[in-house]
Amino acid sequence: MNPTTKLVSDMSSMQACYVNTTHPDFIGGHKAMALVTERLNANKPPPPQADPKTGKLAPGQINNNKDLDVEFKKEETSFFGSFFAKQPVKRKQGAPVMEAPPTVIKPQAALNERETMETEVIKLLIHSYFNIVKREMIDMVPKAITLTLVNFSKENLQRELLQELYKPEVLDDLLKESEFVVNRRKEVVSMVQALNKAEEIVAGV
Repeated sequence: MNPTTKLVSDMSSMQACYVNTTHPDFIGGHKAMALVTERLNANKPPPPQADPKTGKLAPGQINNNKDLDVEFKKEETSFFGSFFAKQPVKRKQGAPVMEAPPTVIKPQAALNERETMETEVIKLLIHSYFNIVKREMIDMVPKAITLTLVNFSKENLQRELLQELYKPEVLDDLLKESEFVVNRRKEVVSMVQALNKAEEIVAGV
């Protein structure tokens, strides 16, 4: 069990040390963002209707969520830049200094719309890649174990057979001739002796 446990553990570590965001089955950041946006928009109340007299929306209303979509697209690049950027962005300024975390973290009552969207996108990305890893592990673990068993058998089969073959307690039984061979040898010896006597008789005539 120890070699098998180590093998599966190494395969799990291999999956954890590198996240392949270019996997063909991975949902990707832009698609995940689109799905989350569609899901959140479906849960929103219907957009306000325009005033039939003036044809304008009420003050403070969003124009069919278009303003929100524009603002969301502006933030999309910055949100996924660290996850899916193909080339690093060169900065001329010095390295930014991270702020120290607060000594006391106070829980917030609820997430705002942007935080909710980012949280749902991250959850969707994790779930998508987890399913990929799960399928690969289900497929690869039995194959890896079988390959290990085959290689182990190839390396140790001859040694095990030789140990069984050359056991001192069974060596005499293995080298002992069968009764059929012993009887056949006696018959052949008797026939040879009879032929020799016959030859002597014929030669003396």
